[in-house]
Amino acid sequence: MNRNSRSLLLLGISLVAVVAVAGFSWFFWLRPEPYEFKGGFYNPPNPAASLGDVVDQNGQPFSLEAQRGKVVMLYFGYTHCPDACPATLNEFMEVKERLGDDADQVVFAMVTVDPERDTPERLAEYLDFFDSSFYGLSTNADETRTVARDWNVTYQKREVDSATGYLVDHATSSYVVDQQGNLRLTYPVGFDTGDMTSDIEHLIDEGA
Repeated sequence: MNRNSRSLLLLGISLVAVVAVAGFSWFFWLRPEPYEFKGGFYNPPNPAASLGDVVDQNGQPFSLEAQRGKVVMLYFGYTHCPDACPATLNEFMEVKERLGDDADQVVFAMVTVDPERDTPERLAEYLDFFDSSFYGLSTNADETRTVARDWNVTYQKREVDSATGYLVDHATSSYVVDQQGNLRLTYPVGFDTGDMTSDIEHLIDEGA
């Protein structure tokens, strides 16, 4: 091998080494960090339980299966709730506003734990105070108990001396179901809506 050939060979080896080192550096130092969810997350994700035979505020059947391809933000509450429920729906409104155009990829819904009073008509009136595009879901009392059990949601009627007649003590977390129908996240009431929005945007990007 003459001197020129040897020089070309050494140059080629050097270039390969430079490329290899650059690739190694990118993989270990410059690659994007995996996303860290801000809310409580399920690891591994679990298939979301059924909502049973619920109907929305227009009397139309609603199922999580029919929402595949969209992220679902879900809450269990009731329309006579004095605090946590309106606070959570206001948070949903803030998240929707923060999402901008991406809000079309998200379904917001509240399942009532007070089917005795929360008829579809009552839910429609209530949601008009927040966002009429949100879903208000209801079913009969027996099915409500089944759905709550499947979602590990506790609730109990409590008699009070007021015009409402009774209140319902209930769990106040909201849940997020991804585009494949898996339960991914949960948030307590009062959670930062910016962090919630960041999590939702990541789930939207996952399915893109």
